[in-house]
Amino acid sequence: MLIYNPRQVALITCRGKHLVLGRETELDEILPLTWHSPASSHPPLYAIFVNKNLMGAKIIEESRVFVVNFIPYKMAEKALHAMTVSGEFSDKIETIGLHPAPCEKLVDCFALQHAIGWLECEVIESKETGDSMLFLGKVVHSEMTADDNRPFHIEGDRFTTTR
Repeated sequence: MLIYNPRQVALITCRGKHLVLGRETELDEILPLTWHSPASSHPPLYAIFVNKNLMGAKIIEESRVFVVNFIPYKMAEKALHAMTVSGEFSDKIETIGLHPAPCEKLVDCFALQHAIGWLECEVIESKETGDSMLFLGKVVHSEMTADDNRPFHIEGDRFTTTR
């Protein structure tokens, strides 16, 4: 176990164009992520770190928007499944068994129906940080629909929660 684990799991959602077999295609992507954090209260900013080689990093870089979906502990297995499925050649959302929900402010993105809360973010800065891309997002809308146990990733396929 790493000294900074366990870390809360969030599902990052994004939508945008991506080259698939040489053809530009509009795709919805879900990225399970543990490297994320509030960055400022005034203005409200949120930071996510995404492996720069992932399709989702390229989509966020191009679309300049993302949603941080906070999920209940009972969805930890879906987050684990999302780590193993590529959205490049299949409908990742359907494969995992999740359902998109419309955003309140962002037009070209989506939230997740069973999230207990989410942050809709517009990218104000992006920076390469080693093997990751840092996306700093201005929170344009936040919503919390339930207070529930959240999953924290320990390592491998192991999760814990706070309650």
